[in-house]
Amino acid sequence: MNFLKTFIISLVIYLGLNTVFMLIAMFTVTGYPADDVWYLVCAVFAPIAIYPGAAWVEFGIAPLLVASNLTTIMYFISLIVPPFLALLVAAFIGENNLTGFGAWFLTAFLSCSLYAIFLGIGQGTSALLYLQWLGMTTSIGLVGGILDIFMAGVVNGFFYGCICILLAKKFL
Repeated sequence: MNFLKTFIISLVIYLGLNTVFMLIAMFTVTGYPADDVWYLVCAVFAPIAIYPGAAWVEFGIAPLLVASNLTTIMYFISLIVPPFLALLVAAFIGENNLTGFGAWFLTAFLSCSLYAIFLGIGQGTSALLYLQWLGMTTSIGLVGGILDIFMAGVVNGFFYGCICILLAKKFL
């Protein structure tokens, strides 16, 4: 498939799976803010703002070693499964290895851009998003917070994009 179709399919798969995991969390986690619309919108895009190292080690392997509840396991799965399924599909339907890489990279960059925009808009109406933004800007500043979100998207794009290149049908 061409680049545009590969990109749209990987974006739909990524955001669709993030929505599914957000809905699972909404119905299973006690106290999840289901009435805060901006928080729910940002929750769909939020996983891209977590670096792959943090997703695998800080929120993945280390908590899984001592996991005593299903929430910890589901959080790790929600950080790992959507990008992997999106990149697998991009790798197999792309015309070549660079089509899959580019489609996934654009998906990651668009997701982090939309997350930054929605976080900026939502902090005016959502107390949870305001506290999240305040915590980020207090520790690294306003420009640092925005750059951190974009850098996480770029790093996710390159990390999972390289896996996409390795799994492309050209190399299989």
